Amino acid sequence: MSAPLALGLFAGRVLSEQWAVHYGTSLVTAVLLSGGLTALAFFCLRQHALRQTWPLLLLFGYVFYPQPYPQAAVVVGILVSAVLIQQFSPSRQMIPAQHALKLGVFGCLVLFGMLYLFTLAPGLLPADNGEFQLVGATLGVAHPPGFPLYTLLSKLMTWLPLAATAAYKINLLSLFTSTATLGLVYLTVFRLTNRHFAAGTAVLSLGTATTFWAQATTANIRSLTAFFAALAIFALIRHQQEKAQTDRYLVLLAAALSFGFTHHLSLAFMGLVFGLSLLLIDPQFFRTPARWKRPFLAALLGLLPLIYLPLRAGADVPGASDGLDTLSGFLNHFLALGFQGDFFYFVQPVVLWPRLQVMANVLTFQFSPWLLAGALLGLVWLLRRNWRLGLLLGGSFALHTLVTATYRAPQTVEYMLPAYLPVAIGVGLACGFLRDFVSQRPDSWRGLALLGTAVLLTAALIQGWQHWPSFRWLHHNEDARDYAQTILDNAPPDSLILANWHWATPLWYLQSVENERPDVTIEYVAPGEGVYSQTWVSEIEEGLRNGRSVIATYVDETTYTALPPADPLGEALLFRQNPRTELPASFTPLSLTFGDGVQVLGYALEQNDVEIGLEARLTLAWQGAATTPFFVHLLDETGSIVAQADVPAVPQPEGITLTQFRLTPRQRPGEFSLRLGSGPDFSEIGTLQVNLASLPPATQNPMYRPYLDETHRWTLVGYDWDDTMGGNRIYLHWKTEGGYFSSTMDNPLAPTVRDLVSPWGIPQDFWLIPTPTSPQHYVPLGNGIVWVGSSLTDRADFNSLMTLSPDMTVELPAKFINGRPLLRDYVVSTRLVGYEADNFTWAWCDLVDGVPAMGGIPTLKWIQGSRVQSPRTVIFPPRTDPASFTGFCQSEKPAPGAPILFVDNAATPGQTVGGILRLYDAFTNRPLPILDERITAVTSWIPLGEATIGE
Repeated sequence: MSAPLALGLFAGRVLSEQWAVHYGTSLVTAVLLSGGLTALAFFCLRQHALRQTWPLLLLFGYVFYPQPYPQAAVVVGILVSAVLIQQFSPSRQMIPAQHALKLGVFGCLVLFGMLYLFTLAPGLLPADNGEFQLVGATLGVAHPPGFPLYTLLSKLMTWLPLAATAAYKINLLSLFTSTATLGLVYLTVFRLTNRHFAAGTAVLSLGTATTFWAQATTANIRSLTAFFAALAIFALIRHQQEKAQTDRYLVLLAAALSFGFTHHLSLAFMGLVFGLSLLLIDPQFFRTPARWKRPFLAALLGLLPLIYLPLRAGADVPGASDGLDTLSGFLNHFLALGFQGDFFYFVQPVVLWPRLQVMANVLTFQFSPWLLAGALLGLVWLLRRNWRLGLLLGGSFALHTLVTATYRAPQTVEYMLPAYLPVAIGVGLACGFLRDFVSQRPDSWRGLALLGTAVLLTAALIQGWQHWPSFRWLHHNEDARDYAQTILDNAPPDSLILANWHWATPLWYLQSVENERPDVTIEYVAPGEGVYSQTWVSEIEEGLRNGRSVIATYVDETTYTALPPADPLGEALLFRQNPRTELPASFTPLSLTFGDGVQVLGYALEQNDVEIGLEARLTLAWQGAATTPFFVHLLDETGSIVAQADVPAVPQPEGITLTQFRLTPRQRPGEFSLRLGSGPDFSEIGTLQVNLASLPPATQNPMYRPYLDETHRWTLVGYDWDDTMGGNRIYLHWKTEGGYFSSTMDNPLAPTVRDLVSPWGIPQDFWLIPTPTSPQHYVPLGNGIVWVGSSLTDRADFNSLMTLSPDMTVELPAKFINGRPLLRDYVVSTRLVGYEADNFTWAWCDLVDGVPAMGGIPTLKWIQGSRVQSPRTVIFPPRTDPASFTGFCQSEKPAPGAPILFVDNAATPGQTVGGILRLYDAFTNRPLPILDERITAVTSWIPLGEATIGE
């Protein structure tokens, strides 16, 4: 009786809660629906014994769930379905084994081929991705090691008879290589477990992992690297299973490793494990030279793509150089000797340990914790049953992860792609071994095994469900083309465009492949030994001396003060040779006078509407003789400021000056007034429509509580507490029919929300929001990023500050959650500041600036739901062995890249010490706006709490 009861009550609760959302709440409705569905369940299951229907008991998990939460109901429903599917085993006569395997692989290829097609990047991409599109379309030469095989395959893709750009067709190459990799994973897991359920779960785990999905939908060389790694693993496993019969899989292994090594030498580390595994699996091979011929010939095939590099030496194509046809030039490029200093960069314990912590974050960035636990279980089980294959998978994962941890790479999540293969295979092994483990045990054990494998499948499906909105959003985004096109469309004739690597490649692509603006010169400004911003100043000055207008994609306002004033051009700067004499045609004319003769001529909004939390850019046209402090405020109907920008604008020596303002509205939608002013003078100049966010805000407490007010069909989807500024603020996150927004309550005596739907769709007059038992932080920033880290104050006693004493270490990690896919590279900037007696002036400080997670997880890789932690450690050295400072705020770290903030030996007992943090754009150095008016009214940094210096 319990199974039908669970099904009836589950269906009754789900339907009652949805009925309440759409048609209104009623206890009678809930009773009638639940009673009727329960009776129907008893009728339908009356002929089935509990041993058949016991999985339905899991539905009680949602029946007794304390909150109405459709996502929880979906999870429980998938879990029960997964168990029931496993109970149904089609007879071998229905689908023969060989046909079933082919059908499984084919289904995997079709399913993920369609998934990746619907989320494929629509065209042009920045940075390395843009370079691969460029060299593939032009048969150029990519940066070391050159990737000749990938370049040739990319060129083949451009010949596809599709009405699409070359960039899009090259993106398709990653779709094919990634789906092929998944097909190999399916075959590998099936051959190890003989279970399609296990193979399918492994494929789902890998195919929906964050970085694997991202690489499958963009032009990149990592997907091909993963393919060769998967092929080598498959070949080794099959060779162990069939080595007595044939060496055909050794031939396949040799080809996979050879093509893999010549494609990217990073596979060499896995190759060491593969070689050792082959020695253990088939030692006779190394003692039988007669067996070497066929693998040797297969390996020679992998060398053929290298011929491409010297053949392109001196060709008039991107990336080609004259030295490629010399032995030294070829080896320098193919072996990437220019990057050899990046290998084993993080080897000292003081940096290796935090890097290993980063690697753990890299894995949780990809996979559900349930899947990681399953992978560990599967690999441990494999070690016990077949230690040679366990060494193959576990050893390749461990060695590749360790080497990547020591490698100074700006995109560790991508370098780790081959290591994700053993993780996914381990998940499949866990599914298979769980079933094998209980095959000879009582039915109760069998039920546990079915439940365990169902949990892994459910986790993989939910992982894909959570990642889908981000990649679907990216499918419609043409950010790189929009940025580059704006520059090329507005560049003066014969101008010089100076670009960092991120934007150089899409600019080159548009010029070389789509023949845009052949009159302009596009130059990449590479980092050198000196200060990077000074390099840009020198390049800009040289271009201006040569009589050319110069566009710079890198912005450093402090360093650029020595240069002539520049016009904003999108996110870049335009240094003009000739003064602007006319108002741009796209500007709205104004006739305003501020101060001593400052004439405001017009303005332009780059967009007429903007989502909550995203940036709107307003450009002002004006004339004046002196630097003018302008401000632009975005005002609601009460006159309260919801966004503001203050800019000390420097005038052009002649003509019209253009000045850009950046506004990021917070929390709620509406039509807001734009107020322009300078000093006491101001004027309303227009309006800006702020729309609901299209993606839900990041939250640490997701939920689903519909609002009963029929005029506001809102649903509470999360809440967060913040006590960063001393008081308690609670953020309430709402979903409406048109999108998402957040509201706040400050220092509530009784934090309640009234008139919500409760379980079973029953009305609830008020709901008391759970209060935290420990300090909580939630500081929203622009573009959906939220700081949720810890502060020094969190460790303080009540009514007193924490004391920092010599020989003391405090961990202060910078933690973030993210609400939307990011398209810009942000740097996490952290300071430890010792204040003067006024508690404002900086007496001393130390800094750690860097890409999040010690460079391992750039914000460019973040999607909705990403959680990233950047290690930070505060150290107060002994007075007898103080830290060395080379300048103000510049300490000597014990090892390069160490995320350590030192207390200066100049710190005095009783002195107040504070931590502060902010994010800034790596290309423009502009801080990411903090969307908490309590903080911005006091400082431009997120406060990380204060402490006092002890004796």
